[in-house]
Amino acid sequence: MRTIEEAKALIESLRPLQEEPADGYIFPCPRCGHSRMDEKPVRNALSRYADVYICNLCGMDEALQDAKGKPPLPLNEWGMVRGFDEDERN
Repeated sequence: MRTIEEAKALIESLRPLQEEPADGYIFPCPRCGHSRMDEKPVRNALSRYADVYICNLCGMDEALQDAKGKPPLPLNEWGMVRGFDEDERN
């Protein structure tokens, strides 16, 4: 499992690709892994914990958890990071 710092670097490396997608490819949400992202990055939520766009449902979840005073989903448990970790194990 990656450290929080390694996970943050991996997640934030996605932002330039979100803003200027190659061949118009829209990446899944890096937090949940679902294909809910709007093609225009600014129509998505900006994460409170990493400099990257996430789907609006994940943005709402981050806001609600923050309002309740609950800790955020650790960055090394985000869908994108878990996907990379699984690929490396196989």
